[in-house]
Amino acid sequence: MHDSGLCYDGADGGSSMKGDREALLLCLRLVLRSRAPSLAARLLRALAGMNDPRKAALYLGSRLRPLPPEIIAASLQGVLDGVERKEPGSDLAVQAMLCGELRSTWPEGLSRQVQACARREGKFDLAGMLLELPEMDSRFVPAVSRLPKDLQEVPLGVRKAWARQGDVFLMDRLLYDPDPAVVANLLDNPRLLPRDVIRLASRTDAGEGVLELVATHHRWIALYPVKVTLVHNPSTPVRITLGLLRLLMSPDLRELVAVGRVSGVVARRAKELLREREERIG
Repeated sequence: MHDSGLCYDGADGGSSMKGDREALLLCLRLVLRSRAPSLAARLLRALAGMNDPRKAALYLGSRLRPLPPEIIAASLQGVLDGVERKEPGSDLAVQAMLCGELRSTWPEGLSRQVQACARREGKFDLAGMLLELPEMDSRFVPAVSRLPKDLQEVPLGVRKAWARQGDVFLMDRLLYDPDPAVVANLLDNPRLLPRDVIRLASRTDAGEGVLELVATHHRWIALYPVKVTLVHNPSTPVRITLGLLRLLMSPDLRELVAVGRVSGVVARRAKELLREREERIG
């Protein structure tokens, strides 16, 4: 004799259990989504005590990795929104989101899922910052700088070693080295000056890898003129430019639009940011 209260038809029971499970997962996602702003606030507080974008990227990535893509997107957007409120840690958060280390902690495909969620919500800054473009056809890659003639026969290992030294003449020559490994050593050189980095960040013939190194270097990206120079450089990868736009003051955004050297995507977003700021003030 069976207890009718505990009897389930196989098909209906399976469907019912599946529906209950989906409803439970939906509720869980809604709860997590409601907590995204508080999570973003906690992340910003933690980042306020850091100063290295790459370490901050690893921290962000590992903290967000267990969450569903839509919650990651909402939390990262909350972090971005902190920039306009000048919250401590928000500048570093943007820099961290531009580092490849953020996605290196995530399983394959998660970055694309987070980007898709951001796009569905109309958060195109965030989607652009997570954009992973395929390698460009070599026929369409802009020409990068060539080594000065007197360095063309010097092996890469020697140039990397020279980049660590304090010879001002050599450092000046190595600013035009197209190899990111040489530039990485140069950026770490304590004898390098801000004016040298600004010159490097302004070069339209610098490769994307070189400009990304400048944009994610903890010492140099902290300098406001370096941010402005990178944004004005049309060769800076769009995903980096979109992230740095929020860190620019309104007069510099207006100048960016007026000069007209950047892509239409960047110019439109700069105009939108200006309009959003004016609406908040008004």
